[in-house]
Amino acid sequence: MSFADYLVHFSNALLLVAYSVRDILWLRWFAVAAALTNIPYFLLQPQVLWPPVAWALVFMAINLYQITHIYMERRAVVLSRDEQALYDMSFRSLRPREFVSLLLAGEWKNGGPGDRILTEGAPAAAICIAISGDLDVQKQGRPVGTLAPGQLVGTALALTGEPSPVEATFTGPARYICWPLQNLRTFLDRRPELRTILQNLVNRDLAGKLGAVLQ
Repeated sequence: MSFADYLVHFSNALLLVAYSVRDILWLRWFAVAAALTNIPYFLLQPQVLWPPVAWALVFMAINLYQITHIYMERRAVVLSRDEQALYDMSFRSLRPREFVSLLLAGEWKNGGPGDRILTEGAPAAAICIAISGDLDVQKQGRPVGTLAPGQLVGTALALTGEPSPVEATFTGPARYICWPLQNLRTFLDRRPELRTILQNLVNRDLAGKLGAVLQ
């Protein structure tokens, strides 16, 4: 066999390895190596086989692009202090990169004493969660309870679209994030795989609030 024949056999051996590995990153690297090894075989023929060379370059370019994308996705996610606090409080069931994507749909805000999150008789415009600062909940001017940092505010109202039966205001300085409902719907339409995870988070939050009321 000629040197070119050895190359094509080695290329196909690399493809066999590529189809045997489970990690998609290694699969793509072996596919790139197989295409790269195949190109000299086409070039060393008595008449250069340009179409296979062109297709091998196309497959290499596609795989290299996907490899770059995989490395970018696997980079360590660095969270700010506020983001880390929020993640530790309520979103540990999400992968850090999924959590960062969710944050992009929200808006961080600072609150002060008397700042209102829910208005009695009005529908919720957003789902909010505080990382600092308690919320005083009242109905018709009478105290109902207190919501501590880490608890979702407005989830049930967002699901039903009903006017809020209570008013919720901060009792002191606060730091919180809100997801406008339209932003959240758009986000979930783009990332349907997160819908179930977020629904489970909402269910756990509602169960915790119900348990606190029944105690």
